[in-house]
Amino acid sequence: MLRKEGFIVHIPIKDEHGRVVGEVEAITYKGLLALAHEEGLKAVRTKLVQVPDESNGRTAIVAASVRTRKGVFGGVGDANPSNVNRRIAPHIIRMAETRAIARALRIAVNVGEVSLEELGEDLTVQVEQETTAPAAAERTQVQSAPSPGRPTSNAAPERFRGRDDHPTEAAPADRRAMTDEQKKLAFRLAYDLGESRETAAARVLDALKVERFEYATRADASRAIDALKRALAQKKGNGKSNHGDESHAA
Repeated sequence: MLRKEGFIVHIPIKDEHGRVVGEVEAITYKGLLALAHEEGLKAVRTKLVQVPDESNGRTAIVAASVRTRKGVFGGVGDANPSNVNRRIAPHIIRMAETRAIARALRIAVNVGEVSLEELGEDLTVQVEQETTAPAAAERTQVQSAPSPGRPTSNAAPERFRGRDDHPTEAAPADRRAMTDEQKKLAFRLAYDLGESRETAAARVLDALKVERFEYATRADASRAIDALKRALAQKKGNGKSNHGDESHAA
């Protein structure tokens, strides 16, 4: 199994004078997804339990269940403008869903640390990144929002305008957001690889190497599409190889 320490962030706890008096550990959504795939993630289902409106303080509540080879595990997530980052406030339902899935994944992969998405403040964290030396970890200062995995420039990708007639092509420095055509192509490849409607999104996010689709750039999508195409070609190649072996044996 992947070392969960590679996905742990260390969040300093400060007193009223701004002095660091301790720290809390949290795990990233990306880490939970990676660990869940190692546990044989088969399905992710969510249900909106409460629609946010003025009568409930604009609180969205979502229930989630994830299925791995070990069984089915559930979690509930809530989000409202008072417990999320200001930039996430317009996306309450999506954050509630992310938190619900994260809680279900934590149970499924037996992780006790809280997920970063469950924390609602802007925090300065130290991200522990795995290096080639198993005993070493490189610590990098980053500015955190409830969802990690946003572009390293700390800015959301620029909106792509118009139709993308070349979804498989993008310059490495293209900071425009992933296009609808790229997203559709990535999902189609995920389905061709055998993913279901419940697991395709996780497969595409893993290929994009982001936590949320709105953080994916056009360059990210181009690389993800290439990776999914390689995986599909390998799958088809293995299928032909196996068929040939069986025919030879017959």
